[in-house]
Amino acid sequence: MHIREEINEGVAVVKLEGDLLDEQDTLTIQEKIMSLKVDGMTKVVFDLERVNRINSKGLSVLISSFKTMRDAGGDIRFASIDNHVGNIFLKTKLVQVFQTYETVGRALASYA
Repeated sequence: MHIREEINEGVAVVKLEGDLLDEQDTLTIQEKIMSLKVDGMTKVVFDLERVNRINSKGLSVLISSFKTMRDAGGDIRFASIDNHVGNIFLKTKLVQVFQTYETVGRALASYA
């Protein structure tokens, strides 16, 4: 799992790349979310375009990240979700909880 971060008009865009499957991946994402929170960045877009596979550990860290930002008065939006991850979001009914967007640009615009 590789993570890159960009700041775009006060919103942190966190680009995830690879498989979101193991403990190390979840720790890396948790550290990134906590770092953003400490820096006062509570508006986040997770760009999932390059996430190929995800399992229960991966879903768990996305949910806990979402909760962390909500508790801090912010939010996480999810963008560029491929079919595999999208199907999992549908099956787990996370599409009813998460705000998902076709592109990062649309997710960013939703914060305006």
